[in-house]
Amino acid sequence: MCLIGMVFFTSCGTSKFFSQKASDIQPIALVESYSYITDAVADFSTDYLPNASRFNQLLVTDIVNSLMPIKKTVTVDFDAANKDSKLGSWMYNLVDLSASSAQYLIVPDEIRKAVRESDCRYGLVITDVGYSKNADQLALEEGIEIGMKIADFIIYNSIDFSKETEAYVNGVFALIFDSQTGETVWYGSRPRRYEYNPLDRQSLTKQLTKLFKDFR
Repeated sequence: MCLIGMVFFTSCGTSKFFSQKASDIQPIALVESYSYITDAVADFSTDYLPNASRFNQLLVTDIVNSLMPIKKTVTVDFDAANKDSKLGSWMYNLVDLSASSAQYLIVPDEIRKAVRESDCRYGLVITDVGYSKNADQLALEEGIEIGMKIADFIIYNSIDFSKETEAYVNGVFALIFDSQTGETVWYGSRPRRYEYNPLDRQSLTKQLTKLFKDFR
């Protein structure tokens, strides 16, 4: 598998408070999640899936409302399908954000305004990035994998029976900011892993429960 796939397995989740403790961070407005779901990843052809992304967005928003002390949910148009979208790019780049750099992140005015207008001091933004491969893509990858194993057997007289091709991957990245000052007060992430399905409620609930464990 490619290097990015290895990262999925070796990365672990992290979270950090920068000022207040969990009980002081309220009221919170949830900004409806930025969801970017594709049908594959890395060295294979990748297409953005608008219906799957919208379904993931609805699932994440509903689950987070059940896990966190959310007062209101607000909507911001991230235009996820457009890679040149300013807000979409900002949200997508949360994937590469570290806890050490999250404290100095500048939250876009459009997002801060949406939270302020909700009469909530704090805003929670969430980025969900993953893939769910279609049947044809998965079959192609499995065929390539089998071919490579046969080649290894012919050359080295040994075969690896492990399965490297996976049908889905998902990662969640979030932060809570003070809409008055723009400062980030909490950051958390659950990096992309093969075990999480972005289109399965049970899988997402498990992932998000771990992400927001400090608030439970």
